Amino acid sequence: MPKTRMDWFKLICRTILVIIGTIIVAVGNIAFLVPLDINAGGLSGIGIIARYFADPSFKTMIYNIIVTGASVILWLVGLLFIGKDFAVKTLVATIVFPAANWILTTVPGISNAMANFGELIKTSGNGPTAGNYLLAGLFGGVFVGTGVSITFVGGGSTGGVDVITFLFEKYLKIKQSIASFLVDGTIVVLGLLLLLPRDNSFLLPCLSGILSAFVTALIIEVIFIGSQTSYQVDIISEKWEEISKFAQDEMGRGATIIPAKGGYRGENRPILRIVFDKRQYNKIRVFISKVDPKAFVTFTRTNAVFGEGFKAHIEENTISQEIKKRKKK
Repeated sequence: MPKTRMDWFKLICRTILVIIGTIIVAVGNIAFLVPLDINAGGLSGIGIIARYFADPSFKTMIYNIIVTGASVILWLVGLLFIGKDFAVKTLVATIVFPAANWILTTVPGISNAMANFGELIKTSGNGPTAGNYLLAGLFGGVFVGTGVSITFVGGGSTGGVDVITFLFEKYLKIKQSIASFLVDGTIVVLGLLLLLPRDNSFLLPCLSGILSAFVTALIIEVIFIGSQTSYQVDIISEKWEEISKFAQDEMGRGATIIPAKGGYRGENRPILRIVFDKRQYNKIRVFISKVDPKAFVTFTRTNAVFGEGFKAHIEENTISQEIKKRKKK
């Protein structure tokens, strides 16, 4: 539990990010993917498969019931088999995602606007054509990927079929990235097997769903993984003192001096190591090229840096740790 006002403020901010991200995911599904039955995997993909067999007047209700029911069931499975850390981490999204779906599809005014937009996406350009499916899949993937990324930045998780991927990791020793691909791929293939024999036109939504899932993964890579990227530079230069002073005075970054010996002549020379934000990459690179064009420089990209000037250290309380704890019991 948070102990100070700042801790509470951070918790509230993270929770708001999770809520915003989850709502964006719901909007991406309801506005772009569901109107064209684009199955990109996940809970939405399961709902799309189920709604296909329902009467047209009950399609929306069936979709919402399936997504809500599956969210709750998978959350309970996560609580029982993965642990309370997972349950807490995914609780907000488990509540907000189904609620957002119901609001977007049943509340007067909002639901009418979403339905009209979905119909416009579906019928524009004398559609639905391959172009309609392509654009809907692309934009749906962008919305879902952006929403998931914002949720991750807030320290949350989207829950849902993530439970299955964590169970794969725990019991089958399959990496989460591979497990996620297998789960979503299974949902897409299941849709093909169930729906394609009934309607040949379902091939286009399925192919668009695969594209949409790829775009989602790409957006997560750019927004979430990319936002954490920093750089480490190792510099061998006679002007190392001047470069170190620049890093401290102009970039606000400290430097580490590592004693080293050249392998060719055996000369003693320092290696200057600096870690900095990706936005400062060009700044230090240009400065080094001006001060010492002969400097030997290597840049290394890092996924995350913790400490002064970067992300604060936090007490580790991850789902993977919970899995490890349970393995030891």
